[in-house]
Amino acid sequence: MKKWVSIALVAVVAMTFVGMEGCNGTTAGALTNVNVSVVDDADGNPGGGLHVTWSAPSEGTPDEYIVYVDGTAQVAVTTTEDYVYTPCAEIEVAAVYGTEEEMSSSVDIGAVSTSSIDLWSVDDISPNHPSGFGFASGGSAGTYAVSSEANWPEIDYYIASGPAIASPSDHLPTPLNDEENAVSMETGTFDDLGIVAETGQGLYLTNRDLSNNGLYGLWIDANANGWDDGDHFGKLIVNSIDAGTYHVNISVAYQTEGGLRFVVE
Repeated sequence: MKKWVSIALVAVVAMTFVGMEGCNGTTAGALTNVNVSVVDDADGNPGGGLHVTWSAPSEGTPDEYIVYVDGTAQVAVTTTEDYVYTPCAEIEVAAVYGTEEEMSSSVDIGAVSTSSIDLWSVDDISPNHPSGFGFASGGSAGTYAVSSEANWPEIDYYIASGPAIASPSDHLPTPLNDEENAVSMETGTFDDLGIVAETGQGLYLTNRDLSNNGLYGLWIDANANGWDDGDHFGKLIVNSIDAGTYHVNISVAYQTEGGLRFVVE
């Protein structure tokens, strides 16, 4: 009886050590501390890329590392850093031991969407109808009546005559706040738009006419100083316009990572 117990114990110990080793006989540890920081894209445009860094495993020496962008592998590297220029919502990094991979926890950089927002242009006579909208730090959008001055600090954009979408700084006779936010024209579909237009190329306006099914990029420049990593970007689609009632319905998505132009949800 004791002989059988000893054999079973040896088998368990052997299986434990096999599970801790990669197929090349090295201990297969997982990497840690995956971080991303916003960088220029491959053409030097601000906010179009990510620098991904991580810490090597405390046990084992990987043969290489692979960064996964929304589940798709980039070219393997042997250093503890890589760059991502493909718009995405999730990044993971694998430590590779032979044919085995130890995957890190994921980094979520997906844009936060808010669907079917009802707004009215400032031409609407009802003081309670919201003309403005703004984003919370978590990315969700809220609506605000421009008629109440108490709401002005929360407004990132408002619906002007036209209808048009306008920066708070364009409101007359008094700006709603000090932000100089802007809007670009985009093409394609809301779901497929992965990155909004680059800054510094004259592609953004602080007041832009809206059209049915129009697709737009959002640049929220709270400091009114051009691009920096405190800015935020997003996208907007017009679902409907009713000129007779000054009513506009939109959907938006907001990137919470400061300075990043990726808007994949």
